[in-house]
Amino acid sequence: MLLSQKLHVIFDYLMITIGSFVAAIGLGLFLVEAEVIPGGVTGISMVINFIFPKLTVGALIWVLNVPLFIWGIAELGNSFGVRTFYGFSSNAFFIDLLRGDIPGFGWLHLQDTEPIMYLLEKDFFFFILIGSLFTGIGLGMVFKFKGTTAGTEILCAILKKRLGISPGISMMAIDFFVISAATAVFYFDGGTKTPALVLAFYALFSLYVSSILLDKVVYGFDYAHQYIIFSKKNQEISDYIIKKLDRGVTAFYARGMYTNEDKEVLLTVVGKNDARELTPFIKKIDPSAFIIQNNVNEVLGEGFRSREEVDLKFIKNVQKREAQAAAAEAAQAAIRAEIDAQAAEQQAIAARETANAHEPTHTLHEQARLAEDTAHAARLAAESARAHAVELENMASSIENCVDIDSLPPDDGKQ
Repeated sequence: MLLSQKLHVIFDYLMITIGSFVAAIGLGLFLVEAEVIPGGVTGISMVINFIFPKLTVGALIWVLNVPLFIWGIAELGNSFGVRTFYGFSSNAFFIDLLRGDIPGFGWLHLQDTEPIMYLLEKDFFFFILIGSLFTGIGLGMVFKFKGTTAGTEILCAILKKRLGISPGISMMAIDFFVISAATAVFYFDGGTKTPALVLAFYALFSLYVSSILLDKVVYGFDYAHQYIIFSKKNQEISDYIIKKLDRGVTAFYARGMYTNEDKEVLLTVVGKNDARELTPFIKKIDPSAFIIQNNVNEVLGEGFRSREEVDLKFIKNVQKREAQAAAAEAAQAAIRAEIDAQAAEQQAIAARETANAHEPTHTLHEQARLAEDTAHAARLAAESARAHAVELENMASSIENCVDIDSLPPDDGKQ
């Protein structure tokens, strides 16, 4: 594995760890304290903890996830690998750590700090909102760097394989069941400070907020902007978009039903940085222009790169440098092998000449044969080293000749 790949894996695990910690803040310090069930395995763990307080939430999350993890591997292969195990284990650990339930860290009990207690008692809605924000952002970080927190994701994947049920539908059904069961437990127990039905509504609100933030972290916020422009100066605007912003633009005709006149309408998609320049320019040259601007989450096609390409940009550049360094090192090794082979061949020639001059001495002929064998082996090693160097040079050249992500040309075929 190249150093860049190792660094990338280490970085992924670091970000999964940070994401697990952030999610643990939202779950362990806010939602658990508020008795708002987030659904899934975490929700089940909170319900069990409510009934049996001595069983910590983090430990229950881990214990419930392990059999699901094993089942997932048995049913689906290694798609739920080390990152999944690390994801739910670190999240469970941090929840118990922050709550002071880890032996040796009982002094923490951050849920009993003054800010947490104040918000819980004085502003319950904002308390739930903060918990949902931390949970959504944390889980988004975990998912963005190819980790998961297991739980119902594994069960949904199995249901998809076995019964063909959509993962989205199955996850909604599972979360609804968990929240309904928790509501029933809270209602009949009567031990919650807030009415059970109110907690159920807060749980649904928390799920909505955290899921939105999760998607935003994974897929990003404003990725690009789509413009639909109605103006009397379309040519100037088009020239600006094409020449200044280096983007394509499409013109099409539409009929204004109020005036019953045909008008030329411009359509373009630009990056978020370009959008900061385009809108002021349009308003400057045509204050009466009518502009419709939409945020675009993803653009696929020439002139734009996918999010996967953006994520791979760093790895690609580092791999390019490493491939070049490896090719140079291999070339040096091939030169050394060639020198060794030539020296061995010279020694073999000298040994053969010596043996021929002292016939019929058997020992000298044996030494000559050994020297020739050594020279042959050295020659094969030199050829192998040369071939390896050429292979690495070709690999470095192929990476070097790849179109750099940052230098992708704009859409030449105008939209």
